[in-house]
This record gives sequence, C-alpha cells and structure tokens, in this order.
Amino acid sequence: MWTRIARALRPWPKHPLDKLYGIETSSKVRRFQLMTGDAETNKANNGYGGSQPSIVRKALESLPPLREASFIDLGAGKGRVSAVATEYPFARNIGVELSATLCKVMTRNSERMSRAFPDRTRIEVVEGDASRPALPPSGDVVLFLCNSFRGPLVARLVKHIGEAWGDRPDRKLFFVYYNPVHAHLLDADPGFVRYAAEWCKFLPEEAATTPFANDYDSVVIWQRRSKAMAEPRPGAEREVVFDFPDFGCFVKI
Repeated sequence: MWTRIARALRPWPKHPLDKLYGIETSSKVRRFQLMTGDAETNKANNGYGGSQPSIVRKALESLPPLREASFIDLGAGKGRVSAVATEYPFARNIGVELSATLCKVMTRNSERMSRAFPDRTRIEVVEGDASRPALPPSGDVVLFLCNSFRGPLVARLVKHIGEAWGDRPDRKLFFVYYNPVHAHLLDADPGFVRYAAEWCKFLPEEAATTPFANDYDSVVIWQRRSKAMAEPRPGAEREVVFDFPDFGCFVKI
C-alpha cells in the first residue's frame, strides 16, 4: 500500500493517449483542489485519476449492439474516457463533472478533439452533480464511473438511476464501473443485474504512466433489469476483492 501512495505523490508522466490526441489528461490535480460548496461531495471526493484507455475499450467492446446509445462519463475529470468514447459510434458523448477547474480542461480537450476529428461525436461537457445525472429521454444509455467518489455518493447515484430511469422495457441501460470499490451497492439493488466482470492488465506503455504501482484494473458491468436485457457474459458473477478501502479492488479470476 505504501508503495502505491509514494508513487502517487510523484509527478505523473504524460499519458500515451495525450500524445496520440494532443490533449491533456495526465497532470496531477490534488483532492483539495477540487473542493466545492457541497460538504457531502467534498467528503466523498476521491480526487482526479485517469482510467486506462485499453481497459475502457475492452469494456465498451464487450457490450451488445445498442440503439442510438448515449455515453455518459460520471465524474469525467479532464475527459480522458470521453476522448476514448469518441472512437465509438455513440449518438451522444457526455462528460459530467462537478469541478469547474476540471470542466475547463475537459472543454479544451473537447475542442481539440472536435477540430482533429470533426466526424466523431462531440464531447458535451456538463458541469454538474455526477451522482444525479440527467438521463437522455430516448435511446440506450451507457453510464461509466471510475471510482470518482465514495460510497455515499455511489449509493445516491444508484438510487437516482432507479428513480430517473423507471420502467423502460424497450431500452437498455448499462453501468460500467472501473475499479468498482462499491460494487456491493449495485449488487444489492434488485434493479441491476451483472453483465460482465473482468480483470485486465494495462498495455506496457500505459503501465509506465500509472500514478500507482499496479499494472492492472478491474471492471464490472451491470445492466438495468428489463425485457431488453442482454445475456450476461461468462464470469459475470466473479467476486470483487477489496485490497485498499475506498480506493482499490480487483475481480477474482
């Protein structure tokens, strides 16, 4: 654990995705720099840390065919995951982030991506509460969360989704949870059903830039219970083991 903490305190190297797309998602932003006017949010804030694109791609490519789907990154930070999502044919690509500081960076990154790739879906930057996102009125939805906040806000998010989504028998909603340290909250909700659970190694060039000592991460995907549900993938019920409270876990394979 102390090795991971010591490495996180060093300057973070430039990520390969930033070099590929000419964006900035690598530099460190400490937790105290992301304080807002909401005491509960401040307490549950885990700070900024980017997901590894190769794992995001594996998760998105494991999903079944979707219809006019919207991608929503919750606690989007600087927009690294949103940038990866531009590689896929989502009808909308939305990054929800409460920090005005990070929203400014994500907006610059969105503009750079749009200039470089005008045929891709533009990243929409929403400055707001990622635990209470607005859900699109039509089409399927893919929600993405990378351990951006702690248990109380994850619980609030799960409750909000249930209330906001309601009964949509002909639409699909998937919840992709990267580093799912509060997986038990979704497992305990009868409205969610496991779709997939994977342990994934980083690409070597990604492992060289991670702020922590790990060279892997885990992803669990749930789908909202409905008549439109897809068949779960093999291993969907794998156990999630917690090795660093609030910050780290892995899918046992």
